[in-house]
Amino acid sequence: MHERALVAVVLLLCPSISSAQSGAVPKDMLKRSALVATTRGTCAPASAPRAPTNDQRRQARDLAERGQQAAIIGDSLSARDQLRQAAQLDPTDPDLAYRLARADEMSGAADDAAKEYCRFIALAPAAPEAAEAREKVASLARPALNGQAVAAEATFRAGITAYERGQMTQAEAAFNAAIKNQPTWADAYYDRALVLVQRGQRDAAIRDFEQYLRLKPEADDRVLVVARIDNLRRRTVSPVNALALGIVIPGAGQFYTGRPVRGLVSLIAAGGALAFGIQQRTRMVTVQQSATDPFGNRYTFTTTRPKTDRPNLVPGVAAAGAIAVGSAIEAYLFAHHARDGGRRVALSVTPSGAAVAVGLTVSR
Repeated sequence: MHERALVAVVLLLCPSISSAQSGAVPKDMLKRSALVATTRGTCAPASAPRAPTNDQRRQARDLAERGQQAAIIGDSLSARDQLRQAAQLDPTDPDLAYRLARADEMSGAADDAAKEYCRFIALAPAAPEAAEAREKVASLARPALNGQAVAAEATFRAGITAYERGQMTQAEAAFNAAIKNQPTWADAYYDRALVLVQRGQRDAAIRDFEQYLRLKPEADDRVLVVARIDNLRRRTVSPVNALALGIVIPGAGQFYTGRPVRGLVSLIAAGGALAFGIQQRTRMVTVQQSATDPFGNRYTFTTTRPKTDRPNLVPGVAAAGAIAVGSAIEAYLFAHHARDGGRRVALSVTPSGAAVAVGLTVSR
């Protein structure tokens, strides 16, 4: 009778087990956008140019004049080529560097133009055109990631890999590191929120989703994220409910807090202890009985008869009760952790003779 009742409870609670398979890859899609470059283009330190000869200076002026004439008639490629040759002959002339930079920019060679603007700045840092040249470098040179951004990018990718493998602890640590290096990276908050959802930390996940929306107010998925936040708020677990359910049915607190595998383990353990306790034992015992003979005389005699008892009832019931209480307390503390991101709890149940020792380890 008791075994059939236990099976019925297991079947009642099992439908939610499929949603918590250990190591399963979550269905939520992570954000995978690359980090936007944060360092504008700047000029690298330049070494002093070699001094040209008088003949090289004269040739450079001639080539520059030809280049100007080519530009007037619309031959931009020839003009650029003439200026490049002139700059090679006389690398100390800032005017040649500036004119070549303009020619490179007009032809669409942004990298070459930035390089020549940098050379002009190095040759004539106080020239009236120097401020314009610096702005040109900032807009033309390829932006680069700074050291913190590079570190954030690496840990962000590591977090994605860990998440897809079902390694939520590693994924959370990786996204934490990415956010530490780039506190304004919206997608990192979004991805960490998904990890926190998987770990049952709903309030912390809500905060990350809200931060994602603050950093990216025009996000395409804003409506979906707002709906998800509302859903998480409705599903916030109650520690008191987790405790009450766990006391009534062993493991029910774990089912309530979204950990059906752990709940099923507690339920089976408590059921096994109870089944052990209610096992019957039948043995033959010798007893003395009294009787009256036909003449009215009393006499005693010895006989054997079967006797049924439950010798393990007390330790079995005690063990089942300890497992139920321990698992209910663990569910209560886990619900607190899930609600406010507080502590981690580990439950251990150790048989000890006719009793059961229940251990709870609480850590940050």
